[in-house]
Amino acid sequence: MSGKVKLSYLETLPEAFFQVDHPRNLWQLFGGPTLVSLEGFAKEPLMISTLLHGNETTGFFALQRLLKKYRHNLPRSLIIFFGNVAAAAQGIRHLPGQPDFNRIWGGGETPEARMAREVLGHARDRGVIANIDIHNTTGRNPYYACVNRTSADFLRLADGFTDIVIYFTEPHEVNSNAFAKICPSVTLECGLPGLPEGIAHLFTYLEKLLVAGVNKQPPLDDCRIYHTVARLKVPYYCDFDFDFDENTDRDFSFIRSFDHFNFQCITKGTVIAYARPGGPQLAVLDNSDRLVTEKYFGFRDGKVIALQDLVPSMFTKDRDVAREDSLGYLMEPYSGS
Repeated sequence: MSGKVKLSYLETLPEAFFQVDHPRNLWQLFGGPTLVSLEGFAKEPLMISTLLHGNETTGFFALQRLLKKYRHNLPRSLIIFFGNVAAAAQGIRHLPGQPDFNRIWGGGETPEARMAREVLGHARDRGVIANIDIHNTTGRNPYYACVNRTSADFLRLADGFTDIVIYFTEPHEVNSNAFAKICPSVTLECGLPGLPEGIAHLFTYLEKLLVAGVNKQPPLDDCRIYHTVARLKVPYYCDFDFDFDENTDRDFSFIRSFDHFNFQCITKGTVIAYARPGGPQLAVLDNSDRLVTEKYFGFRDGKVIALQDLVPSMFTKDRDVAREDSLGYLMEPYSGS
């Protein structure tokens, strides 16, 4: 995209918002990225972002249900950022040629980065007390939360949503990391998009946060915290599938249940893919973008083999996401050191 990205501001939601049956129709209502400031009984606002990826719909449905229930008696002020509604209109992550709206928060002078800075400035000026960024996963995952800091005020934002927390530092250009400089911040991963159970789970969490406020008690002791240590990349020119075909003529043929590995242990010696002899190699990058493939995977006799026990997250079978972003991440239990 080129030129200015216009950010619209609203102080109230139009009646038509409550009649929208799917996020694809928000474009007709908002016409672009929109920041909605709603006044509630408690004046310090909670910040919520949704639709940074246009095909991740659970946040919209849960928020619409919540706002419909409390439209005349909102317990706390809210600032809601409806992100890439243009991509939502087409049911895709982002438009061709457009940056990922969850990779624009690290600075820069692109139109989208300037818009992100405008959102952050508005939130800072209004004194937001916490930030919730709502997402879906492209592969099968349990509900989990992601934080960029592990202090109690960040971890307690996961309370009521999940006991699985991922601490990560890369990619650093994400919404939650930018807001972490302003207030406690969390990313919620709500499973596959639009599933009724995911919408209901998120609604319950948001309602609790809205009515009871951010929990003042320390986070639960049984919270499982992981730290992302590496991400899997395939070269953009690679041809790959998930057929697990040992006679493949593609560069990689990954195991059919690839996304079922998420938050499970891939044991040492597991074959995760067949590879074309002489083809490109799977790349594993650490948090400093150093190539560390040989630490995690071996390539022998046309097989990609785990060299140690691994715990993955966000493993995806969406080939567009895999090419543009990553195949997924590798994690270790977080010790706090």
